[in-house]
Amino acid sequence: MRRKNLNRLGFIVTLLLAPLHAWSQSPPSESPSTPNSPAETPVGRWVAEHPSRTGVGSWWDFRPDGTLTMHLGAIVSSTIKRTADTITSPPVTVDGPPITVSYHIEGDTLHLISTNSPEQTLARIGPAPSATDPLLGKWRPIPPATPSADANIAAQEKLMSNAILAFFPDNTESVRIPFSTFEGTWNAAAHTFRINNQTQIYTFQRTGSKLSLGQPPDGHRTDTYIPDPIL
Repeated sequence: MRRKNLNRLGFIVTLLLAPLHAWSQSPPSESPSTPNSPAETPVGRWVAEHPSRTGVGSWWDFRPDGTLTMHLGAIVSSTIKRTADTITSPPVTVDGPPITVSYHIEGDTLHLISTNSPEQTLARIGPAPSATDPLLGKWRPIPPATPSADANIAAQEKLMSNAILAFFPDNTESVRIPFSTFEGTWNAAAHTFRINNQTQIYTFQRTGSKLSLGQPPDGHRTDTYIPDPIL
């Protein structure tokens, strides 16, 4: 079946999909606020410092106008081995083998080829950070021209169209796959934030280069966020 032939990005989706209702309940949003000094506000782009054991977490964009966007999904970073035309990533299952794919780059298009899998193409996001190592930087999967006839695979292909795959000079790769996206607002004076169409209000606390955010269902638990190296 074709599902068995999905490449590493597809495997990650099937491993990490988990219930995500905690952030989606109901009613009003609060008015945008005027930020205090940058050191006291959450303004910036942030990613969970410690995603869950299965690699699920959130990343946030807090804007100066008092609005925010939160993405909830897969956050996976790993060390890779490279040759001139192959990438070897860690296993996607506990007892599985490492995943090796062949690659080549044509302009701003990355081609990934693995055994028994259809070739996958990705488009570069932004300018290339290195003139000598074209693999470095951020890439987004290009959806197939014709979606799969299998509804589950078609949904996975659509999900992957919003994914980001990033390669860094220290031989690490990061995969970011948003499962859900939420809008909201934050209040500088009260140090609170809210997701639109939810009643619960959460608190934030900026401490140096880290940001603590209250978590569902009641905000009693907090998670720590660090500046996002990808977005």
